[in-house]
Amino acid sequence: MSNKTNKSLDDIKVMNDDDMVEVHSELNREKHPPTKGFLIAPLVFVFMFGCLIFVCSIQLAHSTNGFQVHPPKEVVELTDEEKEILRLERKVDSGKKIFAVRCASCHQANGLGIATQYPPLAGSEWVSADPDLIIKVILKGLKGEILVNGEKYGTSAAVNMAAVPINDREIANVSTYVRQAWGNDSSEVSEDQVARVREESSSQQEQWIGSALQSLYLTNTSD
Repeated sequence: MSNKTNKSLDDIKVMNDDDMVEVHSELNREKHPPTKGFLIAPLVFVFMFGCLIFVCSIQLAHSTNGFQVHPPKEVVELTDEEKEILRLERKVDSGKKIFAVRCASCHQANGLGIATQYPPLAGSEWVSADPDLIIKVILKGLKGEILVNGEKYGTSAAVNMAAVPINDREIANVSTYVRQAWGNDSSEVSEDQVARVREESSSQQEQWIGSALQSLYLTNTSD
């Protein structure tokens, strides 16, 4: 029994040492034929699928405006007259905002002012006169008694108007707004006009005296 067992073990040992590599080689060779060309087909499908995605992406990009959420606005070519109207509208709108911040607390949003204290701008001869008048008032301020629409204002120092610290463009915009709001119908005020008046009054330190401006620009107004 011992001899037979030893012989079997020797056979297995011989097989393990000599034949095992051959057996595995044969098994591998038997597996390969069924899988020959197996990887080629998936690669072809992957390539075709990739090409399909690429083509669809290009088509989608063209049909969805380059993936933009909002389509581009149609370009409308304005006439020179329309451009001028739009420019003036923007200027007046800017002036309205400046007025709300700088002037409405005294002259009120409706331009009617406060009786006996702050004069109205709606229908005011001070507003519709030569543009230099309103520019000077904004640049340097105003003190003393004045007549507006036949009513007297500025009877106390408490209601004197201080200079408004804004630039030429802002003065032009707010002056234009005031001259065209609440039924007023006066010409636009330009930045060049403001710059000229600013230069002319550059040496002036004090506020304008109401009666002096009144005599310069409102000759038909009586005290």
